[in-house]
Amino acid sequence: MVGSTPVPCGEETAMGESLGRPVLADIRDEWEWVGPGVEEIIANDPNLTFTAYDVYDACEAKQAILWVADEGFVVATGETDPYTGKRTLLLWLAWAKERGHNLVAKYQDFFVMAAREAGFAKLETRSSVPALQDYLPSLGWDVETVVYTRRL
Repeated sequence: MVGSTPVPCGEETAMGESLGRPVLADIRDEWEWVGPGVEEIIANDPNLTFTAYDVYDACEAKQAILWVADEGFVVATGETDPYTGKRTLLLWLAWAKERGHNLVAKYQDFFVMAAREAGFAKLETRSSVPALQDYLPSLGWDVETVVYTRRL
């Protein structure tokens, strides 16, 4: 989570009350169901170095924001390129109550609009899920880099 905090967009509500699209939410109000989702994401990717409480703290400190919808949640944060000053809205974590409903396609336009309204130049997500390498480009995403590491 490097750079500036994203500027929230959309309608804010409490307790996951969706208006047919993601809404801003307070991590304290949603932690009972968001926390286990974050834990599931972390458990499924051994390369992640943060904890669920790091995510909670980032949202609490307004370094990240939480959007909720009936189907799940997204935690986003802003990053600023130190050379160009251009801002990227990083969709840091995304979790769905049920898989297989094409939620990226369903909510992509919402996040594009929210990022533009907040002054971001780019939308980004990162994942070690191999299936996304085929799926996201079919929705207009570009693959800019693939990171390979070797543990020493």
